[in-house]
Amino acid sequence: MALLSSGGARAEATDLTIAIQYGLSYLPLMVAKNHGLIEKYAAAEGIGPIKINWLVLNGGVAANDALLSGNAQIVSAGISPLLAAWDRTRGGIGVKAISGLDSSAFWINSNNPNVRSIRDLTDKDRIAVPAVKVSINSVVLQIAAEKEFGPGHHYDFEALTTPLSPPDATAALVSGKTEITGHVTTPTYGTLQLAHPNVHRIFNSRDVIGEATLVLSYTTQKFYDENPKLTAAVVKAMGDGFALIKRDKAEAARIYLAEERSKLTQDEVVALLNNPDISYSQIPHNTGVIADYMHRTGSIKTKPASWKDYTLPILHSETGS
Repeated sequence: MALLSSGGARAEATDLTIAIQYGLSYLPLMVAKNHGLIEKYAAAEGIGPIKINWLVLNGGVAANDALLSGNAQIVSAGISPLLAAWDRTRGGIGVKAISGLDSSAFWINSNNPNVRSIRDLTDKDRIAVPAVKVSINSVVLQIAAEKEFGPGHHYDFEALTTPLSPPDATAALVSGKTEITGHVTTPTYGTLQLAHPNVHRIFNSRDVIGEATLVLSYTTQKFYDENPKLTAAVVKAMGDGFALIKRDKAEAARIYLAEERSKLTQDEVVALLNNPDISYSQIPHNTGVIADYMHRTGSIKTKPASWKDYTLPILHSETGS
């Protein structure tokens, strides 16, 4: 009777699964988790009590599988798996971003002394990425190949890629005892690798595409339509996470080490957060460079007319790109 009298209003979800991945890219969400911020904002919206389940996945393929199977309602991954899922679900459940996350550079590191640039890679090299072809790590390698060798050469190194999690790839690269001779990675793990004399950097994504929001959080239009207040609570919680990272890097470093096992010290994490190659952005910017590349090379069928095509209305009042 209450439902009927309220026009059939549907209660919002109180059980939420959020998937993140490894590294500082996901720090705004780690802050939200550690400080109970989503629960706080959900309560303020009149929802709850809510239960949040947190998953740590490896790569955009796993993130998309979790989202599309219903095993997670909000996931975080690179812009390339987001665009692939957006293209696939247009006219259906509609995968779209709720927030930007990480605008940090991606590095390609190598332990092969003969490789000083990507031009020196040969079929004897093996390059670790979270997921082949679709991960933003793979797309960065593709863009690097095209930049070096010209249009049509974007998949030149695809046969060299091997799927590994960042921790496993780092261990393999540093040891020098496996087939892995390269890793496409963010500064979180890249810095750990470069601390070893046998590892050096051969590529920085910002030299080719500039600073861009390459990691985002996303859900489906269906979930957003059914849970607008809960979605808003997540976005507000993330906003507090961004603010804390900017305001108190020591606390942000403490949270990172509490949420993810790492060999870094707190001082080293603070130094990383002050590294100009690491930056965060809740408002996506320069994402079109990846969308244009993926459409031009056939990875997605539909070319977005605007960044707003693959983001939810909750972001549309902002100045993104």
